[in-house]
Amino acid sequence: MVNLVIVSHSARLGEGVAELAGQMLHGDGCRLAVAAGIDDPDSPIGTDPLKVMAAIESLADADAVLVMMDMGSALLSAETALDLLDPAIAARVHLCAAPLVEGTLAAAVSAASGAGIDKVMADAMAALEAKRAQLGMAPAAPQTPVPQGEAERSVTVVISNRNGLHVRPASRLVAALAGFDARLALEKAGRRVVPDSINQIALLQVRQNDRVTLLASGPDAEAAIAAFTALAESHFGEDPQAETAAPPLPPRVSGSAVFWPQPGALRERQQAADSDGERRRLQRAIANTLADLEALAARADAQYGADIGAIFAGHRELLDDPELLAAADEMMREQQCDAGWAWQQVMSDMSQQYRQLSDDYLQARYIDIDDLRQRTLDHLDGRRNAIPGFSAPAILVCDDIFPSTVLQLDPQQVKGICLRGGSERSHGAIIARAAGIAFLSQQGEALASLRSGQPLTLDLAAHQLIAD
Repeated sequence: MVNLVIVSHSARLGEGVAELAGQMLHGDGCRLAVAAGIDDPDSPIGTDPLKVMAAIESLADADAVLVMMDMGSALLSAETALDLLDPAIAARVHLCAAPLVEGTLAAAVSAASGAGIDKVMADAMAALEAKRAQLGMAPAAPQTPVPQGEAERSVTVVISNRNGLHVRPASRLVAALAGFDARLALEKAGRRVVPDSINQIALLQVRQNDRVTLLASGPDAEAAIAAFTALAESHFGEDPQAETAAPPLPPRVSGSAVFWPQPGALRERQQAADSDGERRRLQRAIANTLADLEALAARADAQYGADIGAIFAGHRELLDDPELLAAADEMMREQQCDAGWAWQQVMSDMSQQYRQLSDDYLQARYIDIDDLRQRTLDHLDGRRNAIPGFSAPAILVCDDIFPSTVLQLDPQQVKGICLRGGSERSHGAIIARAAGIAFLSQQGEALASLRSGQPLTLDLAAHQLIAD
């Protein structure tokens, strides 16, 4: 458990940051204390080492205490407090250089999820990266230098794919660059990632007409550059302008309301001392999910063509990322928690990263991550969620819907899907259109008064729900 101390020159600022961070906390996974301002009515702006020491002591029952500071004397006061503290407490205190507001919010979310002090500090320090990326700025962290005496080669290409480097072309890029004895980085607008994970590539938010550069060094640098260039020239295996062919839909589609629950309520954390056993359980569940995705890809390919099949092939690549299992394994060992809770935290964090992207096509991929999370959790629990039959014509009404669920619907029974949230650019929407199923998202509170079996009409032209 990691607790947070907020040190600020201003009592108002300190309490305000604590109030914001408090909104991120659920349960008792993290506590906050504020040491802000000084007790001088005429000149209240400043910091007091004794206040900082008292705040730290009030939270000292945690594994670690992270101190967030605004500037100047806040750091000096925190350092003085460390000198005054009992050495056993001071040894568990960490001072963080992250920006006060963004860093505290990120640290609170991370600490509340059960992360250890290293992960909490790393998340706090990276808190500005999403804002920097959205504003088109280079990352604050310096890039890893090429070893001295080793030449770095690079090639820059312009992305022509209609939807940029989304999951499918990104998976082809990862596969094309795997196995080279080279240090590789993919760069867009000054931001670099290692292109060995489609999750990392997706977070670059590479759009159509963006310029990206592959940088390579090491024995196979030239070969990696050549493979990347050839793949880019083939548009990463896609027709850059093509869209999946879909049967035409009438402007209005009608049916009876059928409420479809979004599966997967948040799990409670369970203690589990046998972290090795939990890892093995999670490995088996992931393996079973990967097998599911192979079957889904084959079904999608047979029913709707290679483009739809590639969605689930891409999902397989997303899931078959060793960093995901490693992150869950680290959490299980550090927190002595069960595999289900650790997996939920890792995948929910990734889903949230997608939700925060500014590109609406990539942002819509959050539901893919949720789909993979839930399918793996179902395997952990030994559950199989079969799709029931419906009395035609049905309109499914739900908050959101997984792509794998849409694939398994019978378009002869289900005529439409109406979502409270969701996105028209999601893979579920793409599959629905390929199947000839009407898809309407972002209907919000229009769904609140509906009842099961009520006649509904989806007006696709007006993008609205009509309840009869």
